[in-house]
This record gives sequence, C-alpha cells and structure tokens, in this order.
Amino acid sequence: MQVRSAILAGGLRPGAKLPSSRDLAGRLGVARASVVAAYEQLLAEGYLAARTGSGTYVSTDLPEPVEGCLPAAADRCKRDAQTGAADVLGDDAAPAHTDERPFNTGRTLVDARTAEVWRRLTHRAVRGFGPGDLGYADPSGSSELRAAVSDYLRAARAVRCGPEQVIVTAGTQHAIDLTTRVILHPGDEAWVEDPGYPLTRQTLAAAGVAVRPVPVDAHGLDVTAGARVAPCARAAFVTPSHQYPTGVVLSMARRLDLLTWAREHSAWVVEDDYASEFRYSGRPLASLQGLDDAERVIYVGTLNKALFPGLRLGYVVVPPRLVRAFARTRDLMDRQPPSLLQAVAAEFMRQGHLAAHIRRMRL
Repeated sequence: MQVRSAILAGGLRPGAKLPSSRDLAGRLGVARASVVAAYEQLLAEGYLAARTGSGTYVSTDLPEPVEGCLPAAADRCKRDAQTGAADVLGDDAAPAHTDERPFNTGRTLVDARTAEVWRRLTHRAVRGFGPGDLGYADPSGSSELRAAVSDYLRAARAVRCGPEQVIVTAGTQHAIDLTTRVILHPGDEAWVEDPGYPLTRQTLAAAGVAVRPVPVDAHGLDVTAGARVAPCARAAFVTPSHQYPTGVVLSMARRLDLLTWAREHSAWVVEDDYASEFRYSGRPLASLQGLDDAERVIYVGTLNKALFPGLRLGYVVVPPRLVRAFARTRDLMDRQPPSLLQAVAAEFMRQGHLAAHIRRMRL
C-alpha cells in the first residue's frame, strides 16, 4: 500500500494529516469504501490515528517495521541479506523477474485452445470439490495425477514406472532440491555438466555438496572425464535429452557408460528431462531411465515447461526403494501439492489435452 510505504520511507511524517476518505477517493477515482477499508487496516496496524471531529493522522507512535529494520536502515538490511545469499548461491543467482522480458526462455506459447480448456476444467473441478478435497492429502500427490503422469511417461518417454513411484513437486527445481536432500549429504561429491544449469549447481552448493564440473562436448557429458575428476562421486546430474544450454543429446555410448559407472559405484544418476517434448527435428529420444536395469536413475520432469510456469507442478520418478524416503522428505518440505491444480492437471492429461497441446506447439 502506497500510504504505508510513504510512512515507512519518511514521506509522510508523524502527525501529518491525511485527506478525508471522500476527498482521497475522488482524487484516486476509486470507491470511497476502498479508501475507508485501507484507512481501517492502517489504523488497526498502528500506522494511523483517528481524532474524533478532526480527521485521520499519521501516528506519532509508529510500530517497528515487520522486517525488524528501521526505515533508514532498510537498504542496509536488504544489502546484508543479498550478500549472505550470494555467499552460498554465487554471483549468478537469478533475480526475481516476470515474463515481460523479450526472448524469455523456459516456456511455450499458451494458445487460446489450451487456455479455454484449462479454464473449463478448472470451473468443473471447483464445482465438484467437497470438504474432503480441501483437507490434508498424500504428500506424494493425488492418485489421479500420479496415474496420469505415469501413463504419459510410459507412452511418451519410455519411462518404466508405476504411479506409486511418482512424487508430485512444484517443478524441476523443487524436484532437484528434494532429490539432493534424500540421496546426498554435506561433503558428498556430485557431477554437474559444464556448462550446465546454474540453479542445479547452486542447489547442490547450498546443501554443502562438493560440486565437480564435468565437460560437455558434441556427444554430451564426458563420462570418462567425470570418472577421472571424481570417480567416487555419489551422483551425476545430467540433462541427456536436451542438454542445457548447448542443446546436444547424450549419445547412446555415453548413456551406457554413465549407467555402468553408476551401477559399479552405487551412485545415482539424476535425469533432468525438462524439455524433452520439444526438438527441432525428429522424434524425442527415449529417456535414460528406460535403459536403467539397476534402478540407479532418478527421473525429473515438469509440466511447467510444456504448459505454463505459473502452474507450478512437476514430478520426480524414483526407484521403489526410495519412494518412502522421498515421500517423507516431501512431507517435511512442503506438506502436499495443491489439490485444485492437481485435479485440473490430471483431467487435462487424462482427456488427452496435454498431448494435443504439445503437438500444436511442435508445428
């Protein structure tokens, strides 16, 4: 609220008289009730004081800001917080942004057909929701969405899994964080692609994992170089179907070498399949997870890239022996995914709208 900000910034001094609600509503071109409600909120918070028969004034006894910083020190507190974050995340930590930037990456076009179907399914889901749908639920995700994801991945990505192996997340980054918490400990080594996705590296560093960059060439991650750099690494984080940022595909020979290394060293391969649905030519390659006979691959995917980032739904497919650990950790992190969005996404996939949307986006 601008009045609160002006008070905290010192633009409105203690004791300053504010316009009447009627006068301010006329100046702003809004309903008087909106101004009255805003004044009442500021009165309740202690920023304003009302004097009967006189008007409304900025309080002379202002409360401390919520952040615990005095207004004059707000910038310093902000700088301190940013500096502390940079110590862990590095200088390339991504700032908050919107989709209004040109050449923005990480999303597809939401065409009118997709938007209308999503709107219709959302209205239907809301009308059908009962008290049971609004309470606590399975932290791994709804059975309907997990089944839909499992069916889709088996058909489209040759992933070998059942619904019980699917853990619903808020997206790829949440899935990477969840996976890191389950399979790695501070001090463990992990391979990352070089060049590679910065947020994966930052997530591992924040968890105290020793990040070991492994070069990427025209055939993808150089497994031989990785084995030389960190032969005892506990995990390898890869984007084999569409390497970020080069776009190369991990060759079949390298895929088999990577799976052999993981099996022989009891290590994990985290397959980030963030954009497998989209290629400039040819059919999408089958997943690395589908080649894994030793159950050493953890498969990460997302609906946010194929549909829209604001959806905040992704998934991680885990080997059966890790299901319980992932579900428990998911519960501790974020309790459960949102029920309404899961219901809409499950029906969207079940009715074939996701596959149709992807076909249209490939044209």
